[in-house]
Formats: sequence, structure tokens, C-alpha cells
Amino acid sequence: MPALTTEQTTLTLAVVAAVALFSLLAAVASNLRLRKVRKEYMVLRGDKGDRDVLAAVGRAMRRVDVMEQRVDSVVQAQEAQSALGRFALQKFHMVRYDAFDDMGGRLSFSAALLDDHGDGIVITSINGRSETRTYAKEIFNLGSEHNLSDEEREAIAGAVAARARGDVRASAAR
Repeated sequence: MPALTTEQTTLTLAVVAAVALFSLLAAVASNLRLRKVRKEYMVLRGDKGDRDVLAAVGRAMRRVDVMEQRVDSVVQAQEAQSALGRFALQKFHMVRYDAFDDMGGRLSFSAALLDDHGDGIVITSINGRSETRTYAKEIFNLGSEHNLSDEEREAIAGAVAARARGDVRASAAR
């Protein structure tokens, strides 16, 4: 083996020292990066208790599932109530009139009370000097098997028209 001069040996040692220093810095940088990645992994894996991201996501998903079930049940209940509401008396109108020429004050009346299907009753009260008579007639699909007076037909028509006015008021309130 040939003998190296002092300059060559010094140069070789300087190069080796530079490579060793570079390797040391690279190792330290890699170690710092690896420590940061391990910390993030520990948080994800759950070794930090309350800071467990995967468990938090799981809890949130379970809560969302419960909330969806509750919303679905509320929607079903609302649809059932809406269907029932169509059978509630919601259209009404009253016509006041004088049943007899010798009576004033428009004390006689016919009142129509209908549901959304046009079913319900018409109540008529005829007021005279010595007596008052009251009649109730069933209404099916805006008609009756009993003869209806002009005032009763007007009350039914007014109830249907009042429902249309109610629709306009409800949309204006929104």
C-alpha cells in the first residue's frame, strides 16, 4: 500500500468528517420528523385519552345516526298529523239572514263546518217571534242527501272560499 502524505491524510479526514457531520445532521432531522409523526399517530390511535380522533369520529357518527332516527320519527309523526288534520273541521262560514219578513236583526243563520275533503255539517237556526228551530245536516263531498236551502248552499260555498283565503293568509305569514 502506498504511503499517504500528511496533506492527503488531512484531506481524507476532512472529507470523512464532513460526511459524518452531514450524516449526523440527517439522522437528527429524521429523528425529529419521526418523533412528530409518532405523536400524530398516537393521537389517531388513541393513546392520548380524550384526544383520540378516531374514537371522537366514531362517537360523532353514532350521534348522527341517532339524530337521523329521531328526525325520521318526527317526520313520520308530522306526516301522520298532517293526514289526520285533513279530517279536522277547517273550513267554516256563517250566513246570517232574516228568515221571516216581519223579523229583523238577522237572527237566523246557516253555518257550514267542513274538513279538507268537503265533509262535515251545516247547522241552520231559524229564529221566529215565538220559537227558534235548529237543524243539522250532514255534508259529504260538498253535498247532502237532505235538501239544502239557498243560505245553506251559500254557507258551504263561503266555507270553501274561506279556505282559499286561509291558504293565502298562511303563505303570507311565512
